[in-house]
Amino acid sequence: MSTNVMRFRGWQRAAYGGLWLCRCVALVILVAAVSPGAFAAEPQGAGDAKSFIDGLGAEVLNIIKAPNVSEQDRKQKFRQLFNEHFDVPTIGRFVIGRYWNRASTDEQNQYLDVFRNYVAAIYAAQFANYQGERFQTTGARPVGEGESLVKSEIERDSGPPIAVEFRVKGTSGSWKIVDVTVEGVSLVVTKRDEFSSVLAQEGIKGVVARMQTALKNA
Repeated sequence: MSTNVMRFRGWQRAAYGGLWLCRCVALVILVAAVSPGAFAAEPQGAGDAKSFIDGLGAEVLNIIKAPNVSEQDRKQKFRQLFNEHFDVPTIGRFVIGRYWNRASTDEQNQYLDVFRNYVAAIYAAQFANYQGERFQTTGARPVGEGESLVKSEIERDSGPPIAVEFRVKGTSGSWKIVDVTVEGVSLVVTKRDEFSSVLAQEGIKGVVARMQTALKNA
């Protein structure tokens, strides 16, 4: 087996782990829309962040329940929702680290465009899999200047609850999600690890090519 094939299969295995995490995040955002959370008193900023997550979930549910909407249009609405509420440039730059500054402006723009579609497409495909799981917000707190951490969990009929944390940044009315952690596994750290070996061998162009392939096969 050639070295390139071995590298690609290794990247595929890492990518599947990343896809699993994205599916979990999609589920979290959806069940947040349909299950009221028990929420202790918290600082105003953290409370606003919790309200932002609740509002995002409500938007997702409205898209799912909208009558006479084609599957393609529904997926496009989910992509728009992701682009509006996730800080894609911040997440995208973090996952490729120092390679961002090594890339040309055109390469940076192409990478962010593909990265945005790559993650948003995964979310869009998974929202249809909601099966009535229950979501409960368990707390929120400021974690830095303009940042809050919303803690929550997914309750299941079988098995222990799944712990989830949303890290959001901004101010009231302009929040953006910068990371989601499921059972201690960070979305942005997972993506960074997933891309690292390809970046080292092929640079940002290699990562773009892998994401494009994953989009075709998703």
